[in-house]
Order: sequence, then structure tokens, then C-alpha cells
Amino acid sequence: MTWPPRVIHNTDGHWIINYQDRRDPNDIVRPIPVLADAGVDALSVLAGIDDDISWRGSPHAQLFGDHITEWQPDPVPRDIHGHPLKQDQAPHIHGRPIKQVGGRQPADAHEFLHLLLDRVIADGHDLMQVYIDGARRSGLPIFAGFRMNDAHACDEARGWYGRSRQKQDRRHLLIGSPVPFGCRHGADWSFSWVWNYAEAEVRERFLGLFDETLERYDFDGLELDFSRAPPFFRSGEKFANIPVMTRFMEQARQLVDRRGAEAGRELRLIARVPAGLGESLEEGLDVETWIREGLTDAVVLGSPGYCVHEIDVAPAAALGKESGVAVYTGFDTKSYTVSPQEGYEESPASVLRATALNGYRDGAAGVHLFNFGYPSHRAAPAASGDFNDFDDYHLRMVAELRDPAVLERRNRCYYLPAAAGPDHRPQLPRKLALAGRGAGPEHALRVRVDDDVEAGLAEGRIARCELRLCLEDCEGAEDRLHLAVNGQRLDPAPDRIVESRRGRRWRVFEGPPLRQGINTVLVILDGSRTPSPWPRLESCEILLLAPD
Repeated sequence: MTWPPRVIHNTDGHWIINYQDRRDPNDIVRPIPVLADAGVDALSVLAGIDDDISWRGSPHAQLFGDHITEWQPDPVPRDIHGHPLKQDQAPHIHGRPIKQVGGRQPADAHEFLHLLLDRVIADGHDLMQVYIDGARRSGLPIFAGFRMNDAHACDEARGWYGRSRQKQDRRHLLIGSPVPFGCRHGADWSFSWVWNYAEAEVRERFLGLFDETLERYDFDGLELDFSRAPPFFRSGEKFANIPVMTRFMEQARQLVDRRGAEAGRELRLIARVPAGLGESLEEGLDVETWIREGLTDAVVLGSPGYCVHEIDVAPAAALGKESGVAVYTGFDTKSYTVSPQEGYEESPASVLRATALNGYRDGAAGVHLFNFGYPSHRAAPAASGDFNDFDDYHLRMVAELRDPAVLERRNRCYYLPAAAGPDHRPQLPRKLALAGRGAGPEHALRVRVDDDVEAGLAEGRIARCELRLCLEDCEGAEDRLHLAVNGQRLDPAPDRIVESRRGRRWRVFEGPPLRQGINTVLVILDGSRTPSPWPRLESCEILLLAPD
């Protein structure tokens, strides 16, 4: 196995959907050679769904869905996200209709997944071995992935399917009530169904699963996903349990090393953690110590969902350089709302290129792609909604993400996500502060562009630069807008307007005075009078555009 790989792809587990058509295990892994040709170097596949696994006979978990007796208790059928289906809408998974399995029409998407897992076993196959064989044929290393606390189970409408029998029988092992701050899935019910890692039995369960998996299958190692999602401890108990989680990682390291020695080859341990080292520490994860002491072979810094730019690659990579731990920029391939770009209105590749290039400049060994298998998490609208199909645009993007020299010559969008997340520091949306009430340069947004913009313009690899702002409720306050980039005041009248099909509008400013590193964008209102309505800044983007 070549180490470290440049591009790691996490399948998120749902390629099994492809088995429904012909019941051919090769259909499950049909995307692998396509991704390998595009530049993917390694795969990570989930051992199961939610808290359960894809095989029977384990003392630590069940086959997903084996303990469910009623799949659709509500009079209104729901989709995989818990949303009510429309009257004429058939059950589906991310838009792909589900079919009968074994002559039985599943009540919903979750029962469909269970029936498919059961059918694969009944047909004499083992899903994990199918993945391994598919990866081997394409020459790719493959890792067994575990979500260390899958929060979907907290949702009473959707995720209750994912509550294993262990969770239902031993609720004292859960975080429970009250729900810690930031545990959004269980907030409506004030009960968290995720594991409490302060309990030794929880840690022993996962270590048992790791050991069983490496004994049962010829994986190249494990990927432990702590990013999707915290919390791991109850409120007020996170800092006290930092040594507990560090000891857990030491045990996982020892286990992987022991299994590798028995197999006569080196096995690797990858940890996917929140994008910020401080945010990790606040959840009880001392990632800096994990890197410093070599408790993992690789650390992926990545948001649990969607793509964010503010990732602590630089300090992590500095530690990794000393210990030999590879550090990766990680992202979901779906973006928060951005302006239309490159013919796409959702999740354009320009956002991922910018995030990846920032990561490489900070010392990242490569990139880790999450959720790329879902059509809804790629640049949209895609040419096909099939889980097997990747547009040329998507595959070119994978190839581009391998090489910083290519990325710096392609369109890039450096944006600020306009939504709160558990592991990044949202700057938007915001109401515009008033200069007459004390607002000033410290109110500026901060956008990092790790590229020598001036040299890029001079060399011709950057054709032009744009600042795009989405402002709402500015009617009546246009004459009070104060706009400055890196301290230089700009005329707030835009050069043009870009509008999405949904009616959202971005003001485009050509040629803003940008620099390498942190760029400040100040948008406030002159005066002290309260505006009505109060203008809001919804999104901010810096675009570096390549020659046509």
C-alpha cells in the first residue's frame, strides 16, 4: 500500500442500493474503477448503518434492522430524512425510487436498506468482502469505517430506526437528558440517543467491533469518524474525560498494530475529526496529542456535513511533520448556498478547489471526500440521479483535487458558509452593524485566500477577481452602505447582479483589492439611525477566475 494516499473517498455506505436491479454484487462496487481512474487512491466503507453492521453473528452489534418489528408506524409515510412523502410519491433514497426486495415492497427507505442487506447475505455474499474484492481489483487500499456517534438515532421522526437493541436495552449508556448544547438532532425531544463515552462498556463495545472487523476481514485498516458527530460526553463532563478518550485511542492503536503484526503487514488507523482543533478539544478529543504521540497514521480535519474553509490544517500538519502523521483536508462535497458558477447552482467544484488549495498550502497530505457518492451532494443539477453515474465535471474535479499546481489555475470560490455548524465558526448571516453606534474595522468578515493573487494576475493564471455579496432588506438604506475590502473603501453600487433560479441575488464587484492570506470585507451602515427593515448580509464570496 502506497502511503499516504492523495485522495481518500468515503462511500457513506449506500452503494448497496445498486444491488436492487440485478442482484449482482459487482453492481455494488461498479463506481470503484471509475473513481480510481479519476484519481481516488483509497476507499473507506462504513461497516454498517447507524449503530449496526452489515453481517450477523457479532457479539457487539446486530445486522441493521434485524430488531425492527414495525417499519412504518405513522399514517403518513416518510422519506429517509423523516419528511412526509407527497401523496403520489413513492419511497425513495435521495431521489432514487426503491423497488421490491424478495417479492416484498418495503414500507420506507430504511426497511429497504435492511431487506437489501438481508438479501445480500441470503444470496451467499458478504457486503464487506464485496467491497474489499472490488477495491483489490482496482488496486486501491480499503478501510473499514465506523461512525463513533451517529446522531441520526436522536430524531424521533427519522432516526429511531438506527437505535440498536443495545441502546434500547441499556439506555444508561447514552448521553440522555438534558441534551448538551449543539446536539441538534435530539433537541426537540431533549433526549440524546448517542453513546456516552464516559461509560467503559461503550468504549469496550467499539474496541470489540474494531477487533472483530480486522479479524474477520482483510481490510487495510480502520477509519474512525469522530466528526459525524459530537457530543461524546454529557454537558460539564467533556474536559474531565479528555484523558479517557486519549486512552481509548491508545487502545485502538495497539489493537490495529497487533492485528497488523498477526497479518504480517502494516495496518493503518485514520481518525476523522472536527475541522477545528479547539472545537475537537471542547468535545473531549485531544487531537493534538493524538498527532503528537502518533496514535493515528492520518487525521482528517473535516466538517460533519457540507464544505467549510476554516480548517486547522496548518497547526495539525506542523505536529504531523514531527510525528509522521499525515493530515488531510476533509469536506463533504456539498456546499452551503453559493452564487451560480460554472453552469451549476448548487455545490460547484470551485468551492472544493479553493478549500483544497488552502489545505495544500497549509501542509495537507491530500484531501478526503465525504458523501461524494450521493447525486444530491455533487454539483447540481447533475446529468443523472443514479448512484453509479458521475458526470465528466465531477470526475475532472477529483483529478484536479490531487494537484495544487492545477488548482491554482482553475476557478476557485472562497466563501463563508451562512449556517451554524457544530465545528466551524460561522460569520454569517448577520445584520449590518451601525458605524454611528461603534461599528468599525473589527466588524469585518475574514476570508482566507492562500494564493499570491497579485502574482497570479501578473502571470495570467488568474484572469480576474470578484467579490460577491448577497444582501437582503437593503431597500431604503442603499445610500448608507459602507463597503471596504482590506481597508480600501469601494463604491457599494455593484458592477452587475447575478441571480439564481430561486430568486436569490448577488452583487458582483469586479477587481477588489485582494491579497494572499486573510482578506477583510467590511459591510456596515453609516449613521446611527435604526433601519427598517434591518439589512442583512447572507453570503460573501471571493472568486478567482481562470482564463476562459
